[in-house]
Amino acid sequence: MTSRYLNAACAIALSLGLAAPAAAQTAVTQAKDFDAFSKAFCAAPRDGGHIFVLPVKYFGEGRTVDCSDGTYTLRASEPSDDPGHIVMNVDPPSGVTSAFDCDGKADIGLAMVAVNCIPVSSEAPQHKKT
Repeated sequence: MTSRYLNAACAIALSLGLAAPAAAQTAVTQAKDFDAFSKAFCAAPRDGGHIFVLPVKYFGEGRTVDCSDGTYTLRASEPSDDPGHIVMNVDPPSGVTSAFDCDGKADIGLAMVAVNCIPVSSEAPQHKKT
């Protein structure tokens, strides 16, 4: 995904009221491989949102990312109520309120996915915990 498409997606999200206001901008990082994702993910400040674009295949391999704030687990599932789609999560370490919690969704068969990450402390109270 080129930065042109990412910029367009962000502009659409902002115009629809689906993204944070400009004062709380969300950073976007595209990772070409798992090592690049791990480094960028661990280095990202945990005080705001971040979007990571990475290959879908990493979510089906039982991978983890070890950062200074704990171990994050990548997982994927196909919701029974939404066939043909896959939900991807980067689950935070248990009990770390400054950690990221990340969610993404894509059609089955796509090679790349964007996962949206927010600090655990910013999650909605009704957010389903794993």
